[in-house]
Amino acid sequence: MNQYVLAIDGGATKTTLSLRDAEGKIYFEKTTTSTNYQAIGTEKVEKVLTDLLEDAYTSTGIQNIAVAAFAMAGVDTKNGLAIVRNIIDRSCQNSSFCIHHTIVENDVQSTLIGLTGNNAGALVISGTGSAAYATDGKGRIERSGGWGHRVGDEGSGYWIGREILNTIFRYEDGRLPKPTILTDLVYDLLQINNIEQLNDWIYHPNYTNAQMAKISAVLSKAISLGDERAIDIACEAAKELSLMTDAVLRKIGPIHEKFVVYLNGGILKNNPVILKLYKDYVKELYPHISFHLCNQNPIDYIANRALRSLK
Repeated sequence: MNQYVLAIDGGATKTTLSLRDAEGKIYFEKTTTSTNYQAIGTEKVEKVLTDLLEDAYTSTGIQNIAVAAFAMAGVDTKNGLAIVRNIIDRSCQNSSFCIHHTIVENDVQSTLIGLTGNNAGALVISGTGSAAYATDGKGRIERSGGWGHRVGDEGSGYWIGREILNTIFRYEDGRLPKPTILTDLVYDLLQINNIEQLNDWIYHPNYTNAQMAKISAVLSKAISLGDERAIDIACEAAKELSLMTDAVLRKIGPIHEKFVVYLNGGILKNNPVILKLYKDYVKELYPHISFHLCNQNPIDYIANRALRSLK
C-alpha cells in the first residue's frame, strides 16, 4: 500500500501545499497567500490552511496521510509554536484527511532538515524575512535571527524595503544631502508621483509586509546606476546576514572543512552584489566552508523533510 505525505510551506508571503507519495511523485500542489499569523491573524491562517487541505483532498481523493509536515513562518517561540499548532489541529480536524502524524516546525528549521538529513550544515534565508539555522547532524539545531519584522529580519526583503523608504523620506526632509535614484525607482514601481502618495501607500489599510519586501526589487537597479545609498544598503544587508551566520556557527561548535552553508530566498538569489559581499564577509571568518545556493523550491525541501520521517 502506497504511503502519502503532505508538505506545507507556510511563509510570510505565500503558502504552498504539496501532496506526494513515498517516491516523491506529486499528486497535488497549489500556492496561495501568506499563513504567518503574526502578519494576518489566526482566523485567516486557519481559513487558508483549511481551504488548501480541502482542495488537495477534493482533487486527489486520497484520504490517508502518513505524515504532514507544516513548515510555518512565525514559529519562533514555544508560545508561537502552541498558537500555530492549535491552528493546524483545527484545520486538520475540519479537513477530510486522516493524518497519522503531524510535524509542526519553523519553516527555516524544516527546510534545513530537508536539506541536510543527518549531516551537519547551515541554512541562511533572506526573503521577506531572514534567519540562520545550523545543525550538527546529530539532532542539535541552533538559530540566529528570525525575530520578525518589528525587531529583526535584518538583511531581508522587508528590511531592505524599509531602508529604501526611510532613505526617500530622509532626503525629502533634508536630512540627507545627496539625492538618490531610489526615489524615482520606487515612484515608478508603485505608480505614484510624490512623497504624500508614498506615505498614503505605507499606511493604507491593505498594506502588508510582503508589499514592503517587494520594494527591495529596485535595489539592484539603483546599484547598477551607482547610487551611493543603494550600495550602502546592500553592504549593510550583507553584513547583517554575515553576523547571523557567524552567530549560529559559533553556537553549533567546531566547523569542519566540508561544512556547507545553504543559501535561499529572493534577496540572496536575485541580488548578486549582496550575495558576493555576504560570502566575502563570512569567508573572512570561515575560509574553509563552502556555499550552496538552493535551486529547488522550498516546498521540495520540506517534502524531503516529511519523506525522511517515513524511514
